[in-house]
Amino acid sequence: MLNIHIKITSYFLCLILVMNVMSPMVVAAAENQDKWDLSRLYPSEEQWKKDIKKIEKKIPYFQSMKGKITSSPSAFYEFLIQYEETSKLVEKAYGYAHMQFDTNTTDSHYQEVMDQARQISQKLNVTTSFVVPEILAIDDKNLEQMMSKQKNLEKYRKFLTQIRKQKKHILSESEEKLLAGIGDVSSVPSRTYQYLVDSDLQFPKITIGKGQVVQLTASNYRSLLEDLSPYARKQAYMAVTGTYGQYKNTFASLLQGEVKNNIFYAQARNYQSARNASLSSSNIPEKVYDDLLTTVNKRISLLHRYTALRKKVLGLKELHKYDIYVPLTSQLKIQYPFTMAKEMVVKGLGPLGNDYTSMLSSAFKNRWIDVYSQKGKTSGAYQTAVYGYPPYVLLNYQSNLDDVLTLAHEMGHAMHSYYANQNQSYLNAGYDIFVAEVASTVNESLLLRQWIDQAKSKEEKLTLLNHYLDQFQNTLFIQTMFAEFEKEIYGAGEKGVPLTAEYISQVYSNLVKKYFGPSMVVDPEVGIEWARIPHFFRSFYVYQYATGFSAATSIADGLLKKKEGQQAKYLEFLKTGGAKDSLDALKIAGVDLSNPAVVSSALDVFEKTLNEYEKLVQ
Repeated sequence: MLNIHIKITSYFLCLILVMNVMSPMVVAAAENQDKWDLSRLYPSEEQWKKDIKKIEKKIPYFQSMKGKITSSPSAFYEFLIQYEETSKLVEKAYGYAHMQFDTNTTDSHYQEVMDQARQISQKLNVTTSFVVPEILAIDDKNLEQMMSKQKNLEKYRKFLTQIRKQKKHILSESEEKLLAGIGDVSSVPSRTYQYLVDSDLQFPKITIGKGQVVQLTASNYRSLLEDLSPYARKQAYMAVTGTYGQYKNTFASLLQGEVKNNIFYAQARNYQSARNASLSSSNIPEKVYDDLLTTVNKRISLLHRYTALRKKVLGLKELHKYDIYVPLTSQLKIQYPFTMAKEMVVKGLGPLGNDYTSMLSSAFKNRWIDVYSQKGKTSGAYQTAVYGYPPYVLLNYQSNLDDVLTLAHEMGHAMHSYYANQNQSYLNAGYDIFVAEVASTVNESLLLRQWIDQAKSKEEKLTLLNHYLDQFQNTLFIQTMFAEFEKEIYGAGEKGVPLTAEYISQVYSNLVKKYFGPSMVVDPEVGIEWARIPHFFRSFYVYQYATGFSAATSIADGLLKKKEGQQAKYLEFLKTGGAKDSLDALKIAGVDLSNPAVVSSALDVFEKTLNEYEKLVQ
C-alpha cells in the first residue's frame, strides 16, 4: 500500500516501528497499576479475533468497488466512510497485537498474533491498492464538482489533497498492486533486525570490579555506562560492542537491505533520492535537513569544548566513547521511585496549564503506562496511540533521573496524541514524525530548566546543568551526527558502493572523531555502534530529533518566560495533530523551522549552559 496511506491512517506505527511489542496475560490483573490496561481495546483475545474476522469480511466489499469508487458523489462518500472505518479497525487490531507482543517478544504465541495482524493488514493493503490510482484519475474540476454536490466529502479534503500531492509518484494500478504485494518482503530487514536484537542476541556476564559479576542486558547497559568506575564502563562497552561485532556482517547485510529497499522504492516512484522520498512524505524541504547539518557543523567546537570539559572534570588521562554518559557528579545516583517521578512530572509541567496537568494525572491513575523491565520485554521506551482510546506508553523504568525525564518525554508524546485525537477527525489526527519529538522534548526542557533555576546547592545545580548539557549532546549533536551518517551511506548506496561492515564502520568512526573532537580517543570498537541504532531501519528519521529538540527549546523558553499567548499557541499546536503540514503546524506554536536560526538559537542555549557549568567548576 502507498506510504502516504500508512502514514495518515496508521500514524502510531511511526513511533514504534523501530521497537517491539507485548502479552495479554501481563495486563490481565486490573489491580496492577504498573501495567498498561489493554482491556480497553479488547477484553479478551477472542474479541480481537472477531475484529480480525470483520476485517477479513470487508475485503470482498473493497474488491467489488474496484473501478467504481468515483462513479457518483454519494458512492465516493460511502466508499471513503468504509475505507476510514476499516482503517480504524486495522489500527486497533494491529496496535493490540503489537503491544501484546512487546512485553514478551520471546513468546511464540504472541509472535503468531503479531504475524496475523501483519498479514491481514498486508492483505487489505493489496486489495485496496487500486484506491489511490482511482483518486488520482479524477481531474481537479470533477473532484470539486463532486465535493460541491456531496457536502460531506469536505471532511476528506485533507486526506484527498495529501494523496493528490503525490500524483507524479503514483504508478499504474498494476504497478501499485505489485508494490503493495512485496510490502511484507521489503520489511524483512527491519523485522529480522528486531528479532535478532530483542530475542536472539545474548550478552555475556561481566566482572565490573572487586569480583562483582553481573549479567549484561539491554536494560542495564545504560546504567553500567553511568557507573563511576571507568573499569565497569569499559567492560560493559567492550562486551556490548564485542557481541554486536561478532555479527557485524549480518548487521551490515540487514542495513544494506534496508538501504536498498528505500532506494528501490524511491526510484520506482520517481523521486530524486531515498532521502527526497522520505522527506517529501511530510512535505519537508531537503534544505531543512542540510541546514541542520551545516548549522551544527559550523559550531561543532561547542561539543569539542564539552568533551574536553568532561575529560577534565572526570580526571581522566584518556576519554573514550564509553565515558560520555557517566554523570559528572554523584547526585545522578539518587533514586526516584515511580510515585515520586509522577509527582515531579506533574508539578514541573505546570507552565502548560491546569487542563494539561489534570489530564496527565488522570493518565497516571488510569494505567496508560507499562512501567518496569521484565524478561522478554522490548527495550527502550515509546508511546503508541489508537484513535478513540487513551494512548499507551511503554517504559523500562530504573528509578534514575534519566528515567524521570523519559517518563516526561513519553507522556509528551501521549498528550500530543490525546489532544490531537480529541480535536481532529481520524484522518487528520495523525501527526508526522517531524513534529512528533517536539511535544516530548518541550516537557524535558521545562523540567530541567526549572530544576536548574530552583537548585538549592552548587552540587545540585552542577548535576542538573550536566544533565541539560547531556540532553543537547545526545539529542541535538549525536542525532545530527546520525543524520549525517545516513546521508553518507545512502549517498554511497545510490552510487552503487557496497555497504560492507568495514565501510559502514569506517564512515561511523570518522563522524565520531569529527563530532567529539581531539579530546576523545576513538577506539576501533566504536565503529560497530551503528548496529545498535534501530532508527536506521526507519530511514531519515533521526534528524527530526535534532530539529524537534531545537523547536522545543524555543517553545519551552517562551513558556518559562510567560511569553504572551505562548501557552495557548502551544496547546493549539498539540490539538492541530495532522490537520496541517508539519512546518505550518509548528508555526502555530511560534516556530519556523525553515529558518536555520531556530537551530542556531538552540545552540546559543547550549553555549550559555556550558558557560554556566564551566564557571561553577573553575
